[in-house]
Amino acid sequence: MIKVFIESGVNAAKKYDKETTNEQDFIVKVIAKHFPKCQYKKDFDVIGTNGWTNIPNNEYEFKENTDNGFANLVIFDADEKRNGGGFAIRQAEIQALKSDSIDFDLFLWPDNQTDGDFELLLSKIVNPEHQCLLDCYEHFEDEVRANDPEEEKYDTPGRKGEMYSYISLQKMSQKQKKELSKGYWMFDDSKYWDLLSEELNPLVDFLNKYFGEWK
Repeated sequence: MIKVFIESGVNAAKKYDKETTNEQDFIVKVIAKHFPKCQYKKDFDVIGTNGWTNIPNNEYEFKENTDNGFANLVIFDADEKRNGGGFAIRQAEIQALKSDSIDFDLFLWPDNQTDGDFELLLSKIVNPEHQCLLDCYEHFEDEVRANDPEEEKYDTPGRKGEMYSYISLQKMSQKQKKELSKGYWMFDDSKYWDLLSEELNPLVDFLNKYFGEWK
């Protein structure tokens, strides 16, 4: 089967008594939306590595999958210069991990060409009806920075907190709230997210090279 290696998967989720992570849930839901004939756990799997520097720790899975004639996909944050990354830097660092035993195709959040991360992509596919939540959060961040510019008293909020606030503030049924607590962010619900957004085109085009037969 095709294996998709990401930063945070099921193993990370179990540490917090969850069934999945928002990143893994997103990958699964995007593939289900754009390649509906493809079956999770039958045709593909998602594996969390707990960081791109841990890719070599999964050498056996990479090699076994390649030897069996299947593709390995690696999807990580491009990050930004302020946290030691940036698209060109992170791309070079991860590509350098390839070896005779580790082969893969690489995609970097948010769009495989610019600096950023998974959460930046999410912020671009929210339902416009709820854009006010992101606007309010941005104002909140500005106020925190203005009152603590050296970050001596507070941890400056970031996009992870912003996107969690976005989804957790939504009015939901008890069943949905329970699912959210397990790590499922309702990515397939258009009330919250737009999985047909043009912002997803780079990701869908990348996945299409490997999942196109399952449209």
